[in-house]
Amino acid sequence: MKLRFLALAAGLFIHFQAFAASDCSDVFLNPQNKYAHNTARPAPTPFPLKQGPALGDVSYKLRDDPNTYTLEQYLGKFCTTGFLVLKDDQIVFERYLQGRKPNDGLLSASMSKTVLGLLMGIALKEGKLSLDERISSVLPDFKDSAFADDTIEDLLRMSSGAALFNSFEPGADSDNRAVNPIINPRQSMRDYLSAKKEKAAAPGTVFKYNGAQTAVLGLALSQRLNRMPLTAYLEEKLWIPMGAEAQGHWIKNNHGEEGVQGQFVATLHDYARLGYLVMNQGRIDGKEVVPAEWIGKMTELRRDKPQPGKPPYYGLQVWIPQAAGAVPFSGESTARISLSILSRGL
Repeated sequence: MKLRFLALAAGLFIHFQAFAASDCSDVFLNPQNKYAHNTARPAPTPFPLKQGPALGDVSYKLRDDPNTYTLEQYLGKFCTTGFLVLKDDQIVFERYLQGRKPNDGLLSASMSKTVLGLLMGIALKEGKLSLDERISSVLPDFKDSAFADDTIEDLLRMSSGAALFNSFEPGADSDNRAVNPIINPRQSMRDYLSAKKEKAAAPGTVFKYNGAQTAVLGLALSQRLNRMPLTAYLEEKLWIPMGAEAQGHWIKNNHGEEGVQGQFVATLHDYARLGYLVMNQGRIDGKEVVPAEWIGKMTELRRDKPQPGKPPYYGLQVWIPQAAGAVPFSGESTARISLSILSRGL
C-alpha cells in the first residue's frame, strides 16, 4: 500500500496529490475519528487559497514508455482520493474521488516526516537542538542504545547505523511498524527504541530508510521541549502561523507518543498550504514561519552524505526526486533546483 504526496515547485507551479493507494483503504480517511490523537487548532484567519483559471488538459509520459497518459487516467489508475493543483496561491484544479470531501482528514503517511522536519528547523533556530548533538546527550536513557552516538543530522538523513528492518507489508515484524501507533498503540516508542542495541553501520555512513529513526527525532525534540506534545509545538510554530483553515491531528499511542513518522492528518487544502509555505522558502504573507536557510538544507542534494543507491535521493526528512535528474521545468526559478517532496506509504 502506498501513499504519495508530491509537491513540485518551479516558477509559479505547485502540484499536490494528497492520497493515492492501490486499495483505497479507509485507514487513510479521517483516522482521527478512530484513534487517539492530539489536535492542532487552525488559524483564526486562514491564509486564503483563491480560485484561479482552470488548469486545462494535462498529459504525461513515463520513462521508457512510448504512451501518453491523461490526468484522468492517472487519477483512476492510482485510486486517488484527493488531487489539488496550485499556481501561486490559486487553486487551478481540485478533485475529490472515492467518496472523499474537502473537509475530510487524510492520513499523510511519510509526509508526516517532512512536517516534523519543518519543526526541527524551527527548533534548531530557537536553539532547542543542534545538528551535531548526539542522541545520548538529549535522551539519557538511550546511552546504551544503538542510537547513542548518532547525531541529530544522522537521523534526519536516515543514516543512524542502527540495525533496523523496514517493511510496509501487513503483519511484518518490522521496526517501522512496531512504533506505529495505529498498528501498535500499546507499544512505548521510547522503551522499544532505547532497547535497540544492534548496529549495522557506523553513524552517518549508510542510508537506510526507516520511520523508527524519525520516531527517535520526535522523542528528542519532545524531550527538549520539556515533554511538550509535538502537536502543541506544531500549532504554535507552524499550523497557526501558516494560516491553516482546519484542525491538524497527530495520531498517538497509549503512552501519548505521537506518530511523527507517518500518522499526521490534515485536509487537502492545508496540505496545499504546507506546500505553498515550502515553495515560498518558509514564508507566508511575507512573514517567516520556517527559516529559508533550513528549507534549502532540507532539499539540498548532498552527494557527500549517505544516499540511496538510486533515485529518488534524500535530504533532511524529505525525498528530492527532482534533484535526481527528472525532466526540468522552465521558468524564472530554473537557476535554483526545483523543490520536490515525495513521501512514501505506511
